[in-house]
Amino acid sequence: MNAVLYYSATGQSERIARYIAQKTVFEAADILSLKHRQFDNAVVVFPVHCQSIPDPIKQCLKKIVVGNLTVIAVYGRMCHGNVLHEIQKKYAHNIVAAAYVPAKHAYLPDKDFDRLDELQPILDKIFSPAPITIPKSYKNPLSDVFKKLRSRMGVKLYRDARCDGCGICDSVCPYGAINNGKPNRKCIRCLSCATHCPQNALHSKNRFFMRLYLKKKKIDDLELFV
Repeated sequence: MNAVLYYSATGQSERIARYIAQKTVFEAADILSLKHRQFDNAVVVFPVHCQSIPDPIKQCLKKIVVGNLTVIAVYGRMCHGNVLHEIQKKYAHNIVAAAYVPAKHAYLPDKDFDRLDELQPILDKIFSPAPITIPKSYKNPLSDVFKKLRSRMGVKLYRDARCDGCGICDSVCPYGAINNGKPNRKCIRCLSCATHCPQNALHSKNRFFMRLYLKKKKIDDLELFV
């Protein structure tokens, strides 16, 4: 079985995953509702959170058995950290291709990644698999320190009067971090809840230090490892 597996909080990773699924004619599947665990070829597409591997991706990589694995990390044009190298080091999978893809930042009215044709070398390598070695990339040494606390301090998440208590935000949160629009200390501000709210009742607001951080020069580097 071949598949493109994705975890996507705000839709950027899903968009790229579905493009790859269309080009490869692989099945596209959301990791949060994954039914199969064994694959001949699998492409895993996910967003970088705080320069780290998101928890749903860690859980997925522990469970699945893959002949040839391709991993694609989508980052918000700031710093992608060292996630691809960490995946290769921590999980015993045969990685045949990988990429860091710059995309819209969850906290900015930014642009989507529109250079999808530049992913062609990745698509070619999927069908001509051979193991690769992913080099280390820069990762801020403080990126793993108090990640959830920093997220809460950097971004305010709140609901307005349109909330009707439907509970959809609870069901789409991969961290079990929200209850009827009220986030708890597990929240990393991935904004999956706000993206999926049918009433558009959930909102985020960048606090001072986050606004300062987001003023840094953006990175548009697409990095391919084939």
